[in-house]
Amino acid sequence: MTGTILCVDDESRILMSLKRVFRRFGHTIHIANSGAEGLEFLEENSVDIVMSDMRMPEMDGNHFLTEVATRWPDTVRMLLTGYSDMESTVGAINNGSIYRYIAKPWDDNDLSLSVQRALETKHLRDEHRRLNALTAQQNIQLQELNQSLEEKVQVRTKELRLVAEQLQASNSQIEQAYIDSIAVFSRIIGMREGESTAHGERIAEAADLVAEKMGIDEAARVDIRYAALLHDIGKIGLPDDLLKTPYETLTDDQKEVFQQHSTNGEAILVTLAPLNNASQIIRSHHEQYGGGGYPDKLKGEEIPVGARILGVVNEFDDLLSGAMQGTAMDTESAIAYLNSNIERRYDPAVVDAFIAINHNLKQQEKVNKELILNIDNVEPGMILAEDVYLRENVLMLRSGQELTATFIAKFKSLKSGSSESKLLKVRT
Repeated sequence: MTGTILCVDDESRILMSLKRVFRRFGHTIHIANSGAEGLEFLEENSVDIVMSDMRMPEMDGNHFLTEVATRWPDTVRMLLTGYSDMESTVGAINNGSIYRYIAKPWDDNDLSLSVQRALETKHLRDEHRRLNALTAQQNIQLQELNQSLEEKVQVRTKELRLVAEQLQASNSQIEQAYIDSIAVFSRIIGMREGESTAHGERIAEAADLVAEKMGIDEAARVDIRYAALLHDIGKIGLPDDLLKTPYETLTDDQKEVFQQHSTNGEAILVTLAPLNNASQIIRSHHEQYGGGGYPDKLKGEEIPVGARILGVVNEFDDLLSGAMQGTAMDTESAIAYLNSNIERRYDPAVVDAFIAINHNLKQQEKVNKELILNIDNVEPGMILAEDVYLRENVLMLRSGQELTATFIAKFKSLKSGSSESKLLKVRT
């Protein structure tokens, strides 16, 4: 590391010797024959190191370095002396805050090493000051951004109100908006597969109920819900003929291509931090409890519990639709299929929980009556029984949410003068 050095000494011989030593190492050297001349030079020029002799006429090294410390505190100060007066040397150290004093005669290597270390010290101090200044500047900018953040959020919220219900002012707002966005992506995936219904949302609802039944914590349930909504995202790049053909009727070559969708789905989502855990579930949701699945041939507890849950509810839905075997099953036949494949394909605990929640849903359906009402007859407090879309595939409100007076008024306003349906499916 090289730097700029000002050498101050009343002896020309000493100054020449210093120039000879330092120039060998690439330093830029300036000289002054007195303290007054050194101060005059510093008023016009910037240097890294000031090296001064102690004993000089008119202004000694103590006085000179003290003045330098006061006016140019960032400059490294070094004392070069052969003077035996210890009191003056101590005064220079204390008053001039010198980095180091070096006795005459000096050793060239020791002198150059001392200068090198002094430059490194100054560089670290300069960098520290620069970073502190940068931090202070960024803190000011951050404060300014924070001051305007509330206004920006309010403006953005007004824009969102054109297409969505105003969410409650709480931390759940952000989470719910994120979930709704994923649900929209899920429907887009369904459209790619030719799905006329919300396959991903059905799977997500069932998987969440199973996870709750099994006592899985809320954070893991969120990952399972996300994975369920997006579990088929890897199919976006598959050929249409594969998507329209039941899996069990595919050829071996077609199955090999089709099976890539689980790893493709993981690759699409793995870099998104909130979906990292969900991507692992998506990768493994076609693994089988007995080890016959794909892509990694995992078995038993090696398979993430979220993937075991997703595997059961996804294949149950495919059995009902015929997407798995080519022929649609009724509920009883699909449950019988699950039971007959416990241990081989499915985790027994997951199947038990799934059958239990299906029984509970049937009992609940008998209690909660679903009605299709004109918006004029809908009342606050009713529960939405079907997703509401502002336009095709643009989600306005999800099924299962309680209707508020604000939403009802907004829905009436949007449908006013329109030929679109004003009916809502609700539960009382």
